Amino acid sequence: MTPETQAQYPPITVTLKDGTPAVIRPLSPNDGEALAAFYAAVPREDLRFYCPHPLDREHALRNAARAHGPHEVVLVLDAGDGIGGYAWYRWEHDDAEKSGFGICIGRPYQELGAGTALMTRLLEIARTVGPPIMCLTVQLANVRAVKLYTRMGFQVVREQMLERDPSSDFPSEPEYYMEQQVNPGIAGVSRLP
Repeated sequence: MTPETQAQYPPITVTLKDGTPAVIRPLSPNDGEALAAFYAAVPREDLRFYCPHPLDREHALRNAARAHGPHEVVLVLDAGDGIGGYAWYRWEHDDAEKSGFGICIGRPYQELGAGTALMTRLLEIARTVGPPIMCLTVQLANVRAVKLYTRMGFQVVREQMLERDPSSDFPSEPEYYMEQQVNPGIAGVSRLP
């Protein structure tokens, strides 16, 4: 998220369902170790539902180092005790038609509206920054996430198989590919028949 975009979309304070105030702010290049601590706290069983990259220190430092990149927006949920969640969308080049999306919420902040708050802010930014269509994949078994994405305006385009490496701790399984038109540019998305 470029410094210019950060100036246009400064941090905001939200109140979670339990009354906890939290700040939604852009990821900073200085957040590498805090993001690594967040990744380390994600329970092993939750890793099944998060596939874009390993949640390890190396990727945390790499993600933070490119926090000011021109082809991504990364937001974190900061409730005063470190990073409690993060959401991102990324695209390949300036004239990309689609961006990928991902979100990970720490266990202490699940079911408190943290995911909705992060996605709401991310989609607000996506209306003016980045490609016109945002896409994601989500395993059918991740029922809470499917409900959240649908409520946030994503539509199922197709069902497909998430093929995992045979050495993976988790089996291959069905997933949805979902899209949402987030800003004007090209026609709407197709739907699963």
